[in-house]
Amino acid sequence: MVTSRDIQDIVSKLSSDKAKSREEGIKLLNAWLEEGQRSVEFCRYIGEETARLKPDEIPHSETWPFLVTLLTKCVSLEISGSKKRLPKLNVAKILRIVVQRAEDAKFSGKDMHLLSVAKLLFNHVWDVLKDTPSFQSEYGTILRLLLAVRTYRFHLRKRVYCCLVLLYMEKVETSLQEKSDGQINPREEVFRCIMTLHSLLENPPGDFPDTLQDDIIKGFIGIFSYVRDEGKMSRKLIECINIYLLKDGPNLGSKSLEIHDALQHFVFRCWMTTCDRGLKDSLVLYARLQLNLMRDLADGSSLLEQLQDVLGKELDQMSSCNINLPWLVLFHMGSVIVPSCPCRKLNLRSSICFSRG
Repeated sequence: MVTSRDIQDIVSKLSSDKAKSREEGIKLLNAWLEEGQRSVEFCRYIGEETARLKPDEIPHSETWPFLVTLLTKCVSLEISGSKKRLPKLNVAKILRIVVQRAEDAKFSGKDMHLLSVAKLLFNHVWDVLKDTPSFQSEYGTILRLLLAVRTYRFHLRKRVYCCLVLLYMEKVETSLQEKSDGQINPREEVFRCIMTLHSLLENPPGDFPDTLQDDIIKGFIGIFSYVRDEGKMSRKLIECINIYLLKDGPNLGSKSLEIHDALQHFVFRCWMTTCDRGLKDSLVLYARLQLNLMRDLADGSSLLEQLQDVLGKELDQMSSCNINLPWLVLFHMGSVIVPSCPCRKLNLRSSICFSRG
């Protein structure tokens, strides 16, 4: 059974000015947090102590907020003390595990244990990620966990949010560029970057700042200049575009055409060739969103013509291959006259809307 003395031993070592003692504290904490009954008892103890805190009470040393604050200091000390080497990843890993355990309500029956340190954590994540790319995987997980909680997002400053969005757009573009140049770049690492970008776009702390709009559009244009093949990365990138159009599309005006100019070749090529149902659904949603945004724009007719052309080809292809027509998807795009009709035409504007149904 975990006792107060066990916690104080960990806290004492993590609070030390000596790197060796902090390293021992991290190993000790990690031993408690490994899977098994020992981990359950430790997390339940800390969770229950945290749940007893009153709203205005300063977290004491046996609570999740205190441990998180202490570990952020350990990370900062590790980074500042590793000028001639990469900082040790174990300190970032243990912080990620602590945040995950703190967010698991099964240990105390309550959630939002990190509310008092949410602002500190968002600021810390930005301070570390901008200068320490080797911590990207662990800190990306922390960031996605925090962004998923609406109450935490109230503590994310807009300046920090803007910096994180631009940082991840740059990371994704750079990774795709390196991949296109034949450099080694782990696919899973790139995909995790795209996942974090999607989480940022899906969970802004309020409205998108107007100052961020041009940079996001420029970022998407740069990213899609390197997207060639279909797959889970390209599918997630289309989902990033879709969530941005859903969130900020009505404020873009003609700028949505700039995004489409960068995507159109990839979108319509994959539309005809992909066997990925998820990607196809994302492309259909993209077309519907763009049509809805462009319906009042003079230049919006080009997308309509492109879509009529690609759907016409798809209908011909399905008819010649005797494939059952996905009527539901096409019906939601608009009314369709049967493929065999020589005067076939598509009325795509009739039922375009933002929702899938």
